[in-house]
Amino acid sequence: MLFQESEVVKQGVTSVAKLGSVLLLGVIGGVIGRSYSRGSSVHAEERSETATCMVGVPKSWGEFRGASAYGLAFQDENGTLRFLLHPSCGNFNSPTDNPYIDLEILRR
Repeated sequence: MLFQESEVVKQGVTSVAKLGSVLLLGVIGGVIGRSYSRGSSVHAEERSETATCMVGVPKSWGEFRGASAYGLAFQDENGTLRFLLHPSCGNFNSPTDNPYIDLEILRR
């Protein structure tokens, strides 16, 4: 008696062949996609060590106390607070020397 394949076996062999084809195509696609992605790399932009905006604040304004919604705060020895909200930008060679005071709070 000769061995005869049943329909179930034939369907199983066909399904395994289809699955193998799909996996093989996936592997080939991954290898091709990976080889193309290596060619395009992104390089970080180099930054300058010098600030783009420089403001010279008079020493008479006192020490820098922080920043708030009112701007950069400075307090002198008398307790006067000065806030600089919109600095006029200069550069390293010529910083702005007399910035405009947006808010000044005097201690009395």
